Amino acid sequence: MPFWVFALSLPEMKLTESLSEKKHGNEFLQLIWDTGSIVSDVEMDTYLRKLGHELSEYSKDPSKHFGFLLLNDDSINAFAGPYGYIGVHTGMLLSSDSESELAGVLSHEISHVTQNHLNRFSEKTDKQTYLMVAGMLVAVLVDNSDASQAIVASTVAGTAQKNINFTREHEWEADRIGTSMLSKSGFNPKGMAHFFEKLKDMPDAEEFLLSHPLSINRISDSLQRAARASGDYRKDSFEYITTKAKLYYHKHGRIKFEQDKTITHYMQAYQAFEQQDYSTAKLHVDQLLKLNYDKSSYILAGRIASKLGDINQAQQYFNQNNLIEDDESSVYYAAQAYLDNQQPRLGMSTLKSFLRVNKGSYQSYQLLSSLFVKLGAFDRSHIQSAKALIVQGKLDKAIGHYERAKTVTHSQDLYDVLSVKIDNLQRTLDLYKDLD
Repeated sequence: MPFWVFALSLPEMKLTESLSEKKHGNEFLQLIWDTGSIVSDVEMDTYLRKLGHELSEYSKDPSKHFGFLLLNDDSINAFAGPYGYIGVHTGMLLSSDSESELAGVLSHEISHVTQNHLNRFSEKTDKQTYLMVAGMLVAVLVDNSDASQAIVASTVAGTAQKNINFTREHEWEADRIGTSMLSKSGFNPKGMAHFFEKLKDMPDAEEFLLSHPLSINRISDSLQRAARASGDYRKDSFEYITTKAKLYYHKHGRIKFEQDKTITHYMQAYQAFEQQDYSTAKLHVDQLLKLNYDKSSYILAGRIASKLGDINQAQQYFNQNNLIEDDESSVYYAAQAYLDNQQPRLGMSTLKSFLRVNKGSYQSYQLLSSLFVKLGAFDRSHIQSAKALIVQGKLDKAIGHYERAKTVTHSQDLYDVLSVKIDNLQRTLDLYKDLD
């Protein structure tokens, strides 16, 4: 029986994650962060998270927990780990030829999560499969080749060939559901099929192909399914194009001149900014703003104005974005601009207001911690450092910072709040230990 038959009848899925899934996800998250490969660019991070969460709204189970991580690695790879943590290598993003292709890969990984493929594979093989998967993924990110080989040897040993068929069943299922997600979200559903078709000829895609077995029949089926869809599809966003262009610059040390003058002006301004030639950067960004009013352009213009000491102009650029939406990268750089221009109180107020109602990135919590240090509010600084560590899954270290905050705070109310936070985290850790 061909594998695509399995994908036509989808199993009933559980709508909530178990404590065990959360524990495994927490361990997996720490492993990924400990590789040191997480891309620290807030704008790129915000873009990937926004795209991923937007696509997840069209998934089979939007109530699932998702986390999206961009990893600095040249190999063409993406993965879905425990508790909905989805990683995308920079090599994968750079090798995509359209935003629909990137969205196709994300939709495929999101489908692995909503269909509980990791749990179903684990149940079928009677193994703690998440450990094997985590070990394989981390191994390809570790610089030390001996360490990588040791991780692979210890995690992959004993995995039977019979499990491959079940994995292929999952791939058919994820293809089908992911293509549907692309159509519903306005992306060209051919994006996924076209990208997978390219993979078989890409030498840097070995890791992806090992964990996502392809076949000619799968590619053909995906292309046929996508061909039945029609409509006006979304064009590549300026955020996607500039993210790719910046990754190319950091990989090759030069910009790639495009036919589109807008992208060329953006990258000329970005390159001058990276080289700390802020006057030249301003000349290019002024030309850019005559052609483009995208969020990415305003962020770059604001960062340049900040470095030139024009804090009022910088904030006007950042505020252009926040009039439209609460954008973390705009808020982050607005707060950074205040810090750079010796106005930490305004930076603290700007970032704190955003984080009061939104879950932030590791970088945002760390920046807010630095702002509180500048203000001499060391108890608040430790609290934000704890929140940053929670983003990394490092709950025990977060407790340590909450404890330090208790020792330096002069507020009894804050002391009591911290006691509750510590108790809650400790209770979670105790529950995780009980599962061992």
